[in-house]
Amino acid sequence: YLDINKNINNKELRLINLESLISKIRFDLDVINQRLLSKIDNFFYTKLINKIYKKIDPHPFFKDVKFECVFNEDEKPRLEVYLYEKDSHTPISPSLYFSSAQLNILSLSIFLARALHVEHKGKPVNAILIDDPIQSMDSINVLATIDLLRNISKKFDKQIILSTHDENFHELLKLKLSEAELGAKFISFSSYGKVIQD
Repeated sequence: YLDINKNINNKELRLINLESLISKIRFDLDVINQRLLSKIDNFFYTKLINKIYKKIDPHPFFKDVKFECVFNEDEKPRLEVYLYEKDSHTPISPSLYFSSAQLNILSLSIFLARALHVEHKGKPVNAILIDDPIQSMDSINVLATIDLLRNISKKFDKQIILSTHDENFHELLKLKLSEAELGAKFISFSSYGKVIQD
């Protein structure tokens, strides 16, 4: 009887120690997760992404962009981009719910926020190169994108070099971005390397 009682006491003590260890590990994991999220927010400039994303406003409900680290026991850790409805704690994965235009706008928002902070040898790079940013966008989003690019160029003093195969977009840019206001220049190519004067 004494041996059984001693064995039970040892197991109870071991269980208490294990529960204490699990509690410490969970606490450490929460601390690491918060630090990681802070570093991710600072790397991607999440607040700026959200401001840019809301300027184009591609979705009527899902307006808040967040990055989250996913740690599953069976998989490698991964970084996910989620969107949230206002005042909701339930995320959606944009790749499952968004149209290609909405995904393109989200990607452009993430790209621009990061591009605005690029440095070379400690100095800001004052140019942003964008290739065909309006794929699959409707006309309202195209106009919002042009306004956004104009505002970024003026506010952050960035030269934006934009290429497109869409002649309508090219003509719209010429109407919306004046040479007098922004020093905008437009170049057309008839074929590879052959310039047409606009």
